[in-house]
Amino acid sequence: MLRLIHLFDDSDEDAFAGPALDLFTGWAAAETDVAVLTEVLVALGEHSDPRAEAALLPHAAHSDARVRRAVAQGFSALSSPPAFSRDARTALLGLMADPDAVVRKTACRVVAEGRDHDPVFADAMAAVLDDTDHLVQLAAVYGLALHDDERCVEAARPLGPPQRGSLEEEGYLDAVWRYEWRRDGR
Repeated sequence: MLRLIHLFDDSDEDAFAGPALDLFTGWAAAETDVAVLTEVLVALGEHSDPRAEAALLPHAAHSDARVRRAVAQGFSALSSPPAFSRDARTALLGLMADPDAVVRKTACRVVAEGRDHDPVFADAMAAVLDDTDHLVQLAAVYGLALHDDERCVEAARPLGPPQRGSLEEEGYLDAVWRYEWRRDGR
């Protein structure tokens, strides 16, 4: 429901999102079913509102990887201001080192695409360049490229070409090419 309200309300004054956001933040705090909690967090993450962030943060260390992934993804809407909050930054850095590869990849992508280009994020992405998961490595290279960090060029070389038909891999590696293009003033 929260996702639909956000999707279909074209007005500048979103009369329904505020009360719905309050309802769903309370729901996120009390929900014990992992599948439902994940959906509620995904919906909350579509809103760049401090209340959404406050509802996401307690779940950053949840025992289920699906919930942690929803938290990482949820921070993407919160990067609309120039920087993540201190708490969101701490959570994202922790999620970039998560035991689950999908969570690590998601956190790297969120940081990559965010407007917060604090060097601590570039260093965290560089730290996962030797990750055991190929997609995590690619997401880190992508993030470094978007943060205009030279380390992306050397890190991309051993990753090889993208797998045939993988738009995700192509997009990640294309960012390195675009970085080199900008760097070299072509």
